[in-house]
Amino acid sequence: MAQETAHHPTRADRQKCWNSRDAYFACLNESNVLDPSKPEADNICVELRKQYQGACMKSWVEYFNKRRVLEVEQKEILERMREQHRAAEEAKSKSKA
Repeated sequence: MAQETAHHPTRADRQKCWNSRDAYFACLNESNVLDPSKPEADNICVELRKQYQGACMKSWVEYFNKRRVLEVEQKEILERMREQHRAAEEAKSKSKA
């Protein structure tokens, strides 16, 4: 299904795609690789990447890969904001004391 086709994927096709994506991303996580499009990902989880790319439409693969990176970046930003908020609250409570 790596080729873009005129038919819409069935529920079974979508589930196969999601399962292969999840397996591939789990393998990347174990290897501490965030971005599947980076050169360091080329020789990691090769068989799982082939399954993922074969089970999902190309546009989906591109979307999932970008979303993976974006989600991690968003989590990091949110954590930094929480830490800054905690630090500001601590500073405020110390100045009141």
